[in-house]
Amino acid sequence: MSFLGKIIDFFKGVWGKLFGVNDVSKAVQAQPAVSDKMVKAITTWDKYYRGDFYPKRPTLHMAATVAGEAARLATIELGVPVSGSPRADWLNERMEVLLGKLRRYLEIGCALGGMLLVPTSSGGVSMVKASDFVPTDYDGDGNVTGAILPFRIRRGDVFYTRLEWHRFEGEVYVITNKAFKSSMEQDLGQPIPLTAVQEWASIQPETTIHNLEHPLWGYYRNPMANDVDTDSPLGVSIYSRAIDSLDDLDAVYALFRHEIKNSKKKVFVSSQILPRGVVTDDDGNEVVIQTNPIPDLIQGLELGINADDTYHEYNPEIRIDEIRKSMQTALDLVANQCGFSNGYFSFDEKTGTIVTATEIEADQQRTVSTCTDIQKALQTALDGLLYALNAVADLYDLAPIGEYEVAYAFKDLSVNVTEDRARAWQMVIGKVIPKWKYLVDYEGYSEEDARKTVAEAESAGDQLFDSGGTE
Repeated sequence: MSFLGKIIDFFKGVWGKLFGVNDVSKAVQAQPAVSDKMVKAITTWDKYYRGDFYPKRPTLHMAATVAGEAARLATIELGVPVSGSPRADWLNERMEVLLGKLRRYLEIGCALGGMLLVPTSSGGVSMVKASDFVPTDYDGDGNVTGAILPFRIRRGDVFYTRLEWHRFEGEVYVITNKAFKSSMEQDLGQPIPLTAVQEWASIQPETTIHNLEHPLWGYYRNPMANDVDTDSPLGVSIYSRAIDSLDDLDAVYALFRHEIKNSKKKVFVSSQILPRGVVTDDDGNEVVIQTNPIPDLIQGLELGINADDTYHEYNPEIRIDEIRKSMQTALDLVANQCGFSNGYFSFDEKTGTIVTATEIEADQQRTVSTCTDIQKALQTALDGLLYALNAVADLYDLAPIGEYEVAYAFKDLSVNVTEDRARAWQMVIGKVIPKWKYLVDYEGYSEEDARKTVAEAESAGDQLFDSGGTE
């Protein structure tokens, strides 16, 4: 196995959870290029994404919803065809596999501010979260060009850690690997040879590669400005500016849950109508007690609720309209601070879940703008990944040498299908475009089937395509 071997087990949140950024950097004698502010912020974003920043508080998991929706919109109908040579065919196969996972990867990238897409020596692609690598260098555009990637294997009570440090030294690309052994999860432990761990035995302590212009990964960075550390080129979470509003939203959600929990009918009864029984206490004395055969009954009429009756029902009213308005106000604040249009997210009180707009409407340009910027940032990351995959193919002779061309097919989110369909139908009526083309563009017909359908309808005198409508 090489220095780009199969990823064994990335730390689940290295920053602030295990031995931390400084410990990792000192172990390989590198200077971390990340501030304490960013370390704290990424740790916070990670907890909000997983919904456990306040473990005992009910949450709508809105942080994950926002990140997931941004990733969904940015990757709708995404295609990355690579062509031009047998090498291009090999790259295309890797990209097709990646596309099946890319939406999940991008969701985490949106949540934590960024990610690395890293090729393996076998030509696979792994994602490294922003919380799972330590940046050490950047280029003039703010792209990560040097980083420490930590790997871990656990066997029983023993933890093995490998630190893989990538960087440029002049025009030479250098990869340093160091291994450690510890009996404590929070400790790197003592240095050991790489050969002491079977999975790492073939990895060289140091490898140099010439003629590389970019690092062996693609770096995705969220397109919004860094409001946590303006001097840092690292990306910020899509919900970086919405933390307080996310808290407010969960507070309203907690109120909604409380209302539901306490909304069932309550029945107050007089203790005089409850059955009595005789029991023996610890001293052998017989004691008369009242029993309540129905747990929902509440004894309390003698306390002044209604002392003249023996039975009284109370049906609390749920303040659903007030809560719905408060919930929507909080949702609109979160949406705005995360780059979505007001009203894009709404609360369904019947299911207790967040629902999203079924279609990007013309007035939701804020949503369109945000997700289009994410698409551009993703394309930059995929360009870097293709370069890295191509370099790995050269290093390990995985595919014949050859040129490649890539064409990105992102969905144009500014297109409103409903409006375009109506406009196209009017053009059919005005005989600007043929009827068969309408069927192809908006009804899913092939051109051959569309032409055949139109011809049959016209020959039969069918009024399907008359100007009376589309029904």
